[in-house]
Parts: sequence; structure tokens; C-alpha cells
Amino acid sequence: MRLQSKGTLSAKRMLKHISGKEKRLMRDVNHRVSKEIVKFAIKNGVSTIGLEDLTGIRESTISKIPKKNRYNYSSWAFRQLQSFIEYKAREDPAYTSQTCNRCNHISKNNRSRLNFKCGICGYENNADLNGAMNIEHRTRDFRYTLESHGCLSATQTNA
Repeated sequence: MRLQSKGTLSAKRMLKHISGKEKRLMRDVNHRVSKEIVKFAIKNGVSTIGLEDLTGIRESTISKIPKKNRYNYSSWAFRQLQSFIEYKAREDPAYTSQTCNRCNHISKNNRSRLNFKCGICGYENNADLNGAMNIEHRTRDFRYTLESHGCLSATQTNA
């Protein structure tokens, strides 16, 4: 508060430096938290990570937070955390090119460069095409699960 009321050039520079430090800290925390969430999901075989729509979360819950914790609570970058989880989860397509599109057998031996051949059922295809079909199946299963629970589909919006 003292720096803000001073209004000098050096005070403004210091405020800018402090603000950048806080942004970097929150970015680092969000990277660490998102990495742990995705790691937990992979370790426990979770194929979909669901996040609640946090639009307006600050306004609706700020009165429930003790005054001494309100600054930390209201400065949390929820949207940034969500976007970090999204891109980290997409980075790991979880063995899609090693999984048989027909029998779901997973093995490193199923893929040899550009060729895919299942060691169990003998299914053969281009490895990248097989992986793409597995991603398509997962996406379809995910959409079906959302819609069967009354959630919006991936193509719908709130508009």
C-alpha cells in the first residue's frame, strides 16, 4: 500500500517487479499442481479428468473464506490451472499406438515403426492409423459418458 500511494517512478517499478514475481510463482504452482493431477490420473487409470465450471467462483464463495486467507484465495489462477491440466493431459495419449484397436491388447511389441500387428488377435494396420482410431474411440466413449450423465456434449455450448 505504501508503494502505491507514493507514486514515484521507482515505486512503480518495484510494484511491477513484485507483480511479475507473483505471476511467476502462481504459474509455477499451477504447473506443479496440474502435473500431479495428470500423473495421478495416469497412475490410477483415469481416462477423463473432469473440472467444474469455475466461472464466478470467487464472487460466490469469497464470503466463506476467512479474511486473512482472502488474498491468496482471490489471486488463484483457476483458468490457468485448467488450461495446464488440459495440455498436460493431451501430451500423453496413453499408449494409443501400442493398443490393438480390435481387442485392446497393449504391448510395445505390437508396434514396429510404422507397422502395427497385435500379438494376440493378429490385427494389422498402419501404427499411426491404429493410434488415431483408438483416440477416436476414446473420444466417442467420453462424449457418450458425458451425454448419458446429462452433461453438455463437446459440440454444445452454453450460449
